[in-house]
Amino acid sequence: MKLAVTFLMLFVLIGISMADYQIIATIDAPDTNISGLGYGNGSLWAVDQVTEFAYQVDPASGAVQNVWFCAENTTRKPSGLTFANNTVYIAAGATSALTDPWCYKYNASGTYLSCFDLDC
Repeated sequence: MKLAVTFLMLFVLIGISMADYQIIATIDAPDTNISGLGYGNGSLWAVDQVTEFAYQVDPASGAVQNVWFCAENTTRKPSGLTFANNTVYIAAGATSALTDPWCYKYNASGTYLSCFDLDC
């Protein structure tokens, strides 16, 4: 049985890797130094490491729906973003080498909620 399942998984993986992928749409980035990108609630969410602005973007048209400045990370630069549970999470590290990481939470409207340390 294990051999049959292994063979089936191998066949599926080969089929996926041989698929002919194609780009169906492209949109312009809302800024020039996007360091984090996420998807949720029907929108793309992006953060720019240099300007420190976060963006909500319509994935169909590329139109910016909302933008806010990440003012809470005064000593850190945004380096990543994800969206979950109607919350935007922006990871940021110290400006020298993106060390001492923290995560900043915003609601979908861009209102700051809280932050937490990412050091383990």
